[in-house]
Amino acid sequence: MSFLWPIVLGVLVTFLTIRVAGMLVLMGQEQFAVLYPWVALVRSPLLRIDYGSAVAIGQMLLYFQFPIYGFIAGAVLYMSNSLTRAFFVVFSGHLAALIAFIAIAIFHP
Repeated sequence: MSFLWPIVLGVLVTFLTIRVAGMLVLMGQEQFAVLYPWVALVRSPLLRIDYGSAVAIGQMLLYFQFPIYGFIAGAVLYMSNSLTRAFFVVFSGHLAALIAFIAIAIFHP
């Protein structure tokens, strides 16, 4: 049962973050990337994904990013029985994507 509640929490958080993302898009790409760094990475021109595919993948990630985080947290929680470790794994994955987006924004001409 401890495996399922992070996934349910990820689905519930998605409804809230979709509303917040609507406001962040108006503020610019950088603010949006704080909440959805994987979407921003997919839409990055450095990856050279054509526009249609990037939009489609980005839309899927918009709705599935937090349930995927919940799945990962649930798997880590199931294997290690440590809530701290599960949070750290999800947070570090999110932070890695954010750092990659910032590095691309700074170093890509």
